[in-house]
Order: sequence, then C-alpha cells, then structure tokens
Amino acid sequence: MRITLVCSSLDCGGAERVVTLLSQGFLSKGHEVCVVTLSSKEDDFYTLPSKVNRLALNLRNNSQNIFQAIKNNLSRLRKLKQAIISTEPDIVISHLVSTNILVTLSMIQTKYPVILTEHNNPKMISKGKLWKLLRRLIYPYASKIVSVSDGLKNSFQWISESKLITIYNPFLLPENKDSNNENSITIDTKKKTIVSMGRLTEQKGFDILLSAFAKVAPYYPDWQLLILGKGDEKQFLEKLKDDLGLCEQAFFIGTVKDPSVILEKAQLFVMSSRYEAFPMAHGEAMACGLPVIATDCPFGPREIIRHEIDGILVSNEDISELADKMSLLMSDDEKRNRLAAKATEVVERFSLEKIIDNWEQLILEVII
Repeated sequence: MRITLVCSSLDCGGAERVVTLLSQGFLSKGHEVCVVTLSSKEDDFYTLPSKVNRLALNLRNNSQNIFQAIKNNLSRLRKLKQAIISTEPDIVISHLVSTNILVTLSMIQTKYPVILTEHNNPKMISKGKLWKLLRRLIYPYASKIVSVSDGLKNSFQWISESKLITIYNPFLLPENKDSNNENSITIDTKKKTIVSMGRLTEQKGFDILLSAFAKVAPYYPDWQLLILGKGDEKQFLEKLKDDLGLCEQAFFIGTVKDPSVILEKAQLFVMSSRYEAFPMAHGEAMACGLPVIATDCPFGPREIIRHEIDGILVSNEDISELADKMSLLMSDDEKRNRLAAKATEVVERFSLEKIIDNWEQLILEVII
C-alpha cells in the first residue's frame, strides 16, 4: 500500500516521534511511505528512514490578524491538497488537531480516505473556540479517528462510536546509540540519577516535580535530578529550582537526540504531568530498564504503567505523595530493581510490530 502520513512538523515531540516510528514500521512491512509536513526540513528534530518520501511544504508562517489567518489557511489547504494528491496514496493518516482539520478539509470531494490521529487531551489543550468548532464540524467527515489511549478515546463521545478506535503508540529502543549526546552533557557521574523529560510547559508539571524533589533532596545528597527538554517555562523553572535550593542537585540539560544514552545510566524516572494522552517518555524510560513514578493523570499513564509491577502511580498534582514515593524508591535498591526487571516488558506489550498490525487492520477496513 501507499501510505501518506501528515504532521505539522518533525520537531521534538511525542506525536512527531510516533510519525517517525510508524514510518519505520510501515516500511518494514513493505509499504510505500510518504511523510508530508507543513514545516520545512530545517525544523526537523527527528530523522526519517532514508526510504521514506518526504514533502516539507514550509507553510507554517504566522498570521498577524484574522484576515491574514484566513488567507494563509486557504493557501495551506490548496498546497496541502496538491501535495497529498501528488503522493497518490491508498490512505492518508493525519496527526494532531489543526493538521487533522486541514487535511480533512483538503481531502473532501477527493477519492482518498483519511484517518485522523489524536495525541492530546481535548479537554485540557484548547486551540481556541474556532478550532474547537471546526473539529466538531469536520471530524465526522474522516473515515476513522484514532486515539492513542482508551481514556482519550472516551473524550470523543460526540463522534459516532463506529468511527472511533484506540491504537497505542509503540515503544522500542534506538538501534544506534549516539554517545556524542552524552559527551556534550556535564553531569556528576558519581551521583545516582533521576531523569524526567518532556516539553517545559505547564502541562508536564515540572514545577510539581521540583517541589517534590526539594522535599527529599536534602536527605539524599548523592542523588541528582536531570530534566530533558525545552519549552516556554524554562526561565520560570530555572528560577523555581534556585528558589528551592536545588542548584547543586537539579539540572536542565535541553533536548537530547537519543535520550536512551542517559536513561540507561539512570536509576529512576519520574514524571509529574498534569495531563497527557499516551506519554512516550514513560514507555521509553521503561524500555531502558527504569522503574517509573508518574502522576495518575488523564490520560495514558495507567494504561502504560502497571502499578507496583513496573512502576508506581501517584495522585495527580499531589506534591507530598510524589515526594514520599520518590523517597521510597531512592532509599530501596531492591524495590527499584524489582520494578526495573518488569519495566522492559513494555517493549513487548507495545511493540512496533503489534502496533503496525493494528494499523494495517484498520487501513484495510477503511479502504476495502
């Protein structure tokens, strides 16, 4: 089959990571894959397999007012339609809400079926009233809507049940470790390490994590916290870290091309998100053999982490409980090792092969 995947960009993010993995998985099954992005290649963080046909449209220009926004989006629709049709796809799979809307609109009155993929909690992430209205009006025209977790799927009860399906994201380890990433990061290798990673935004709750770590850090001077990622809250979080007296134990180290280089040398992964959909960071940490402590937020963590088997779930936004569970695992090597031994099973539970099989079954249902 000829499969065209569409995403806003291949910048550093969970949905973008999934597009890269799906490209790899579809290729391995003998399909022809094209990835269309609204961004240019200069915005790329992830690298696609060499056999993937790539169309980077460079359409992500900002609008100064509503009239320019309308003009720009009409132009995007025209160019996006031309690009997708040029790939002659058997199926078009779009990712993330604004791209989903543009792709669906561009493919109306064409012969090409469209599957939309939802990666974000619509109750927590708003693109504004106009995009919310457009989502309600446009999504029913898609052939199917894929949610990356069951919790997320339940947010779309206004869509016909026959059009909804859950397909989880895959987890696997990178085949080639890029040691240059590790060499460029200055960390104290004599200390035990907690890792967290994600966009530095309010959603990810790094303020909660820092506050929890500050409660236990004085009792564990041989431990450090490394936070991987970039985002708008960097300055705020750096100040919070300093205010909490964590200058010598907590560090922001930016984005890392291959986080497994750091994850595999750590002892614990902690994530304090306020909300998610199906967090890639959790599974990738577990794939590297790390026990995970995560907030039981909507949605996703409880569909990845098996509580007290390969990780621990704590109440959402509960700083004290998070601190207590961090202290528990920081002080108990045996418990950490027991959870870690089961954590790597995530690679089998959410293997790329299984996920691609689910996608192939869905595609055949749509196109036949």
